Parts: sequence; structure tokens; C-alpha cells
Amino acid sequence: MITQTHAGHKWARLALLIGDLAALILFIYVGQRDHGTISSANPIKGVLLALWEFALLWVAIAPFLEALPPFKKWTARSLIIRPLLAWLIVAPLGLLLRALVLARLNIPTLFLAATLGFGLVFLFVWRLLVVLIWKAATR
Repeated sequence: MITQTHAGHKWARLALLIGDLAALILFIYVGQRDHGTISSANPIKGVLLALWEFALLWVAIAPFLEALPPFKKWTARSLIIRPLLAWLIVAPLGLLLRALVLARLNIPTLFLAATLGFGLVFLFVWRLLVVLIWKAATR
């Protein structure tokens, strides 16, 4: 663990959250683009409408599961493993909330699996970059 020595460290948790949400935005955008469901009139609005359920749950659940640790508690495990575990909870709940909002009666199993898997990939790549940059900066 590294002690807090820079004033910028207090913003580390917020930076993680912003990066996590950016990874989820990218995940949703790529998914909508690949499935041909992206709004040609307003793609940003379409992505944000698909994001809010996941973002709301991420903001509520990730800190509780220590997926957004303060800088002084950063370890490779806290930066990579805990967010992935949090996603395994947030993704199904996000899909369920989205289904309720859209009044859909079912969530296809393949869609759930794809959301879990590809969401994990996007979060993993983002958090791996954080770990690599953090490790390089602390040498």
C-alpha cells in the first residue's frame, strides 16, 4: 500500500468512478452500434438512456463492495478484482431494473451473459490500465 503524499490523491476515488462510468458508456455504445440499435438522431441520448440504470446501481453498490477504494488502499486486487465482483452484482440488477422500466417481461439469458462478459472486459481493461499507470508512477 502507498501512503497519501499528494493532494491529488484525494481525487483518486472520483477518477476511478468517472473512468468506470466512461468504460460502461463505451460498452453500451459499442453494444448498441454492433446491434444496430444506436439512435442516429441522438446517439448520446440513446447511450445515456441505456446507461442510467447501471450507473445508478454502480454508484450505489461499488463503494459498498470497496470497488472504489481511496488511494491509500490501492492494491492490484482492490483495483481489479473488487470492481469485477461488483459488476457481477450490478449487471443483473441493472438489466432487471431496465426491464422493469421498459415493462419487458423477460431478459434473454444470452443478453445477460453478454452484458456480464463484455461489461467485465471493458471494466477490466480500464482498471488494468489504472494499475499499470499507478505502478509505473510509483516506481
